[in-house]
Amino acid sequence: MARHIDAWMDHIRLADIGPITIKDVSEPGPEVEITYTERPIQGGQGFARRRRRSLGITIRAQIHELFDLKKRNAVRQALAGWCGGSLLELSNHPGQQLHVLCKKEPGLGDVRDFNSVLDIELEAAEIPYWEDIAPVTASGSGASGSGTMWIPGTAGEVPVDVTVTPAAAITSCWVQVSGGGITKRITLSGISTAQPIVFGRDAHDLLTIRSGTASMMRYRTQESADDLMIPAGNVTYSFGASGSCTAEFSARGRWL
Repeated sequence: MARHIDAWMDHIRLADIGPITIKDVSEPGPEVEITYTERPIQGGQGFARRRRRSLGITIRAQIHELFDLKKRNAVRQALAGWCGGSLLELSNHPGQQLHVLCKKEPGLGDVRDFNSVLDIELEAAEIPYWEDIAPVTASGSGASGSGTMWIPGTAGEVPVDVTVTPAAAITSCWVQVSGGGITKRITLSGISTAQPIVFGRDAHDLLTIRSGTASMMRYRTQESADDLMIPAGNVTYSFGASGSCTAEFSARGRWL
């Protein structure tokens, strides 16, 4: 007998918006893009790299024990609002979440027959990996510091978020993560702030650096890395600033 599956969108349970039962969840293999880099000495196509372009999820659901078309349509409209969320959780992926967009939601014609199955098609394109809900965290205090943290996951590189909170106004700071033979370091110079500086990500999974409402991206030195992506596993973190501060590092494991 198949195990019952629950789904949540932005922490709202699907079954809580109406009399809806999930019949099946389909997770086809990810859409993969293969690219080639030039050979370092000899021209022509060389090393192949495989990269995920998107990950699809189809939820097959059914409105049960509700035969009035107007009421069924009201449930469908509530379902459309649920589909407009962005953070999916499934009970068969415990402790994990997926950043999604809705590609197809049920229309009016899909609820006319009380036996019909409603297909909800979702796609994860910006971050095509399941991601841990609870991040791994580590921190340190002082004018500089370092330590190690274990980041779980099987999806290759994982982004690390950092918040540097100065004890008083600082004019420079740097953060660094190292692991798997890779080191990523970002240095800010010429700043003047006593507010927390947040190294995070936007909706497209790209680096952002902010202090309050102000962007700090222009203060990066030329030697700075473009991101703080690091292979999962044992990671060494370090930080420094022109004055005393607290640095908090966090990362969510990503899974294939």
